[in-house]
Amino acid sequence: RPVGTVPGCVLPWRHTLSTKMIVVAVAIPAFSPGTPEHALATWVRREGGFVGKVRVETRDGLRGLFVTEPVRAGELLVSVPPGCIVSADEDPQWGLSLRELLTARLVGARTRGQCQPYLDSLPTLDGAPLLCDWSDEELEQLQAAELAELARGMPPFVAASCERVRPYVQAEASVVEWAERMVRTRAMFFDTGVSRRMSLVPVVDLANHRTPPRRSAMDGELLEPVALGSDGESVALVARSDLRTGEEVCLTYRHEGNGQLLLHYGFAEMICADQPCFETLRLGASSTPLAAALHLGSDEADAAALAALRRHLVDGGAGGEDASALDTGVCSALAAACEAELRRMPTSEEEDARELASLSLSADDAGRRRSALTFRVVQKLARVAQRLHSLLARGGAPTAAQVAAELRGLRSED
Repeated sequence: RPVGTVPGCVLPWRHTLSTKMIVVAVAIPAFSPGTPEHALATWVRREGGFVGKVRVETRDGLRGLFVTEPVRAGELLVSVPPGCIVSADEDPQWGLSLRELLTARLVGARTRGQCQPYLDSLPTLDGAPLLCDWSDEELEQLQAAELAELARGMPPFVAASCERVRPYVQAEASVVEWAERMVRTRAMFFDTGVSRRMSLVPVVDLANHRTPPRRSAMDGELLEPVALGSDGESVALVARSDLRTGEEVCLTYRHEGNGQLLLHYGFAEMICADQPCFETLRLGASSTPLAAALHLGSDEADAAALAALRRHLVDGGAGGEDASALDTGVCSALAAACEAELRRMPTSEEEDARELASLSLSADDAGRRRSALTFRVVQKLARVAQRLHSLLARGGAPTAAQVAAELRGLRSED
């Protein structure tokens, strides 16, 4: 299953969970007896924590956390006490990153037999595959050369990180490598404004990832689902919106698109029309009127791409003194570059979507193939071209600000 929460330096949660913003529910035994998850929930309760209206289920091959009864936004689902959490605070004197410090803490907990119910619930290294574990043939399925190269470069980076940790622990290299993978795929990052902390939080880290819908598509406010308790040590999970019986409890691991999700968690997310899209989109040099590639996907990248196209048109004598004509030319050139990139790709968005819909869950390589196809469908630049052509069709010359706003609208959360 794709497990994990925020892998550090992504979502700086600067608040603690006030008792005024939660509704405490009555705990019910919803975890199947005899399972690691049941032992985990029992241990958390025994240590003074709370596990409420949630249970673990596997749906479509993915394990996740689901509510057993209707819950209201802000209702407390899980509270994990400090004694069940493996944490590390930033401490420069060790010469290790925060992720490496937590890796060392997890190895230490395993060596000393601490938090055993949690350790028993964690997967093996093979049970938490990432993009760096894919073969060259599987990486080719992404149709994204830059991402494939990042994946190939990840093992040396991870090995160097593990070597920095090993002098501080008494464990085999394989144990350190396992701990690094658990931290990378499951750890939460908290920034209180005073200190920075990474934590492994039992039960809470069973929640899967989902990018929330745009605010305009929601009935009410979306709450931050995870925060430090009022004591600054415990961690609470609340429903970030109203949920019906059987609905899944989800977190947002990252706001950086499927490339980062694949690198750090090993899966890709299908994005619907009512969700913001945080993809980094690449226009190859062969698809643009320039001699270099262009990137879209952030305000900075978009601005750089538009500026490069503007310079190209000015240098070529297009637009002259007419700023509005130049803006129209930039919009048209970018739309044409998106369409050229789509034509260059081996498959279309429609072909990828059809194969994805027909993919069997029982196939041995279904998980990686599904992730590759999902990545490809979301990466296709058709929506960018459609937005730009729509802007051109409205009549009048689009301004530079309007072009930038159309690009930004893809990832807008409003």
